[in-house]
Amino acid sequence: MFKATDYEEILKFKNPLFIDLRSEGEFEEGTILGAISMPLLSNEERKIVGTLYVSGDIKGAKEKGVEFFAPKLTDYYRRISQMEEDHEVVLFCSRGGFRSTALFNLLKTLGHKVYKLDHGYKSYRKYVLNFMETLKDYKYVVLKGYTGCGKTEILKELRKRGENVLDLEGLARHRGSLFGGVGMGLQPSQKTFESELMESFKSFKQGPVFVEGESSRIGSINLPGELIKAMAQTDKVFLIEDTIERRIERIKSDYLSDYGLEKKEELISAFENLRRYISAKRYENYLKLLDEENFDLIIKDLIIKYYDANYSINKEGIFYKVFNEDIKKSCDTIINIIK
Repeated sequence: MFKATDYEEILKFKNPLFIDLRSEGEFEEGTILGAISMPLLSNEERKIVGTLYVSGDIKGAKEKGVEFFAPKLTDYYRRISQMEEDHEVVLFCSRGGFRSTALFNLLKTLGHKVYKLDHGYKSYRKYVLNFMETLKDYKYVVLKGYTGCGKTEILKELRKRGENVLDLEGLARHRGSLFGGVGMGLQPSQKTFESELMESFKSFKQGPVFVEGESSRIGSINLPGELIKAMAQTDKVFLIEDTIERRIERIKSDYLSDYGLEKKEELISAFENLRRYISAKRYENYLKLLDEENFDLIIKDLIIKYYDANYSINKEGIFYKVFNEDIKKSCDTIINIIK
């Protein structure tokens, strides 16, 4: 009754719970969203077993693997027994090999209701990558505009109204540009980003997808080629504009609402990255203004001399211009024109 099965079949389960048996390092690089990490082998243990396996000592590798896992068995048995009371427990490792098969067969023999993901995390990644190919099939409404013009606020309001909103910068935990990571924490791995991107699309209803115009890369994250291509080909591109005064206020709100020593250090690091693109005099002046907490002057100077000067917008492909004096009115305009 309980068997190995593929990812699409597992999606039909009432309440599946994935158990990732791979090492901590493999888990951090990417896993199935919501999976619980229960490594059979730690990073170092996996390295030792792998070395034996590659050298041809298959028997020794298996023995060493059992030796490493045995002390964890009682705890894992108890935890999984509790989990299966409310979930269909699905075990997986890298390729559905020794790690998941060994524990799966043991639990099954003991009469426990467990499943194993066929071909492991590799099959899940194949499912995700295949889904990325479908992103070209969606209809996109792209918002473009210079930094601080309120594109993110418009997207948030559109989401409140029930529209399909793809928050690429939120998923990537980066706003783009040299200062884009300030206050955003660590970016997810590429694999985690792609998993979360897929789940965003799966939550959408019929209708257009609203998204901010982006380059092919947000910080360390590469956007799927099919998505970039589809966004570039849409004829529904809105140019969002606003006054420099309101742009400054939005940027202060986004970047400096919780300003403190940690945020200051992040900004200094960002200015260090900017240093190669500006004169030594401008760099030193920015640091001086930062010490003085003269944020308005810093932001205004960056808008005029860096962002607006270096981030060009092709205005020939603009479908409609929206002056963003009021977020709700801007959303009304966009929705009325689209629908």
